[in-house]
Amino acid sequence: MLDLRNNKKFKLSILSLILVSLITLPFGKVLAESISGDNVVIESNETLEKTSFLSGDNIRIDGNINGTTFITASNIEVNGIIDGDLFIAGQNATINGTVKGSVFVAGNSITINGRVENTVYLAGATLNVQSKIDGSAFIAGQSIYLEESAIIKKDAFIGAGKIYQNSLIEGDLSTSSEFLSIGGKIGGDLNYSSQEEANFLNGSEVIGETTWKEIDDEPSESTKTLFTAFALIRAFLSILAALIIWLVIKWLKPNFWPTLADKIRRNPLRTLGFGALSVVFIPLVSIVLMFTVIGIPLSLIVLSLYSISIYISTIILSTYFGLMAQNRFKWSNGQAFWVFLLGLIVLATVGIIPIVGMISGVLVAAFGVGSIVLSLQEMRV
Repeated sequence: MLDLRNNKKFKLSILSLILVSLITLPFGKVLAESISGDNVVIESNETLEKTSFLSGDNIRIDGNINGTTFITASNIEVNGIIDGDLFIAGQNATINGTVKGSVFVAGNSITINGRVENTVYLAGATLNVQSKIDGSAFIAGQSIYLEESAIIKKDAFIGAGKIYQNSLIEGDLSTSSEFLSIGGKIGGDLNYSSQEEANFLNGSEVIGETTWKEIDDEPSESTKTLFTAFALIRAFLSILAALIIWLVIKWLKPNFWPTLADKIRRNPLRTLGFGALSVVFIPLVSIVLMFTVIGIPLSLIVLSLYSISIYISTIILSTYFGLMAQNRFKWSNGQAFWVFLLGLIVLATVGIIPIVGMISGVLVAAFGVGSIVLSLQEMRV
């Protein structure tokens, strides 16, 4: 029996799954298929034979992709076969095809109709699951619908406002929600936290034990565990976004990241000092500019660039780690990449720790912004 509330290994298991998934991604090749545009279509007679990055406004995959697939777009539809893991970040996402790996999706409206041969991780507002999932399911959202045609072969962990479970779950179901409706079959135990007892419809069945914990002002242990799990999933998605940005800019301008990271290598304290001053004074200068009519456009531009600089600071510092290892141990670019990836993982994981994450975030931002300021200063000379 799996008791989510008392299973202290659950958090470590989620983190391990995320780290293992990252480490086993086929980035050793780094030369991946990258396709972008307003409307991207992989036709039914097309097959992409490597790790693929797809971005745009609308993306439809009717063909097959033999490799891990990353998609960022407003509207996404997957109808073909993905022979690998699938990562999606978008407004609306629909998966009708087969994924021969795990599925990671963050979006507003998510629909899973096809088959997933491993685990699913879903986070969004409205989620509709009608697929057969051979692994477990980790789902967070506002309204979640597990339809009658859905089959989850292992356990399901769900946190939401409203949950409608009409599917077959062969393992345990652990939930935290305001409202829970059970109309399907649960092969294991049902452990749920909610404001009211679940609504058991005619035909519903729970083979194992049913445990209800009423939600009060203090979050239950299962609620805390679920939020911790999805915080780790958000960290994973931030790492994924950083990797995509790193790869795109590396493709457009190969020396961009090494040039910025080299500023930290040459003089870490100077970079940190310039960065700390910039992190504090740039917003102040921008606010002052807003009080002048002619300065408002410049202020908005400066704040936008400032936000971008803060965001990419993690990538810059992780690149610095990779360069340091490469120079010290005479490693190849491929070996240095793994240190870079490890840097992203560590910084993202530390970032979700209270207080420690805030302190590390300030330091990372200072180093990143400092390297950019020094690079701009050199360009003027």
